[in-house]
Amino acid sequence: MLSKHEEELMRKTLAALDAEWRECSRSPEAAEALRSWAAGDPALAELPDLAAVLRARLDPEAAPRILAALARLAPGDELAARTLLRALMPGLVTMAAGAMAEDPTAFDEMVSLAWQRIRTYPATRTGSVAGNVLLDVRKWYRCHRDIEAPRGPRSRHRASQEPTAPSAEEVVVGRQLVDEVVAAGGKGVISPAAVRLVLRTRYVGVPLAEAAADEAATVEQAWHIRWKAERRLRPALQRAS
Repeated sequence: MLSKHEEELMRKTLAALDAEWRECSRSPEAAEALRSWAAGDPALAELPDLAAVLRARLDPEAAPRILAALARLAPGDELAARTLLRALMPGLVTMAAGAMAEDPTAFDEMVSLAWQRIRTYPATRTGSVAGNVLLDVRKWYRCHRDIEAPRGPRSRHRASQEPTAPSAEEVVVGRQLVDEVVAAGGKGVISPAAVRLVLRTRYVGVPLAEAAADEAATVEQAWHIRWKAERRLRPALQRAS
């Protein structure tokens, strides 16, 4: 069971995500995007709006086709990626609830990792989209946590298990995104500290705890700086991807 503090942390993040979702899902662009998706994939046909997509995702027979369709679109379509993230949110909440006693930022970090996985979801990957994304999030999260705060032989063993190597396409996208992050910092879209945190933790692989210490910030402060920066960067990152 979550403590009141942990519940409040999760509630704040969920509230921010809910507000963002309401704004984007009700926009004219959302309706136009859904029509475009439906024209290219029958799994998304006859669904009048994004709320209907999420309701249909609860049907065990329809869910695999709907999530697979969104996963195919997500690397190049931010709205599809947001819709898929929304569909996976219950699983992320459940998974994070078991980790927040040790790490109050677990939910925020898992949401961030899920977004990263969704935006680079391999077109050739088979199996359950929901299962694949949540499995990757859990694996990457545990690996990062063990690197940042090893707790014994078992932790060191898990920390040595690196995430699946990125595909050639992911490497190319990563290089493009580095240029976009640097350019955003030069234009004042994000702060110099945010540029350093995003590049060092996302692309160089520096543990968040180490990067936070270098910025004279707590891990939670560093995460919030990075999270806010990545929200501002989304339009530029979508164009680059």
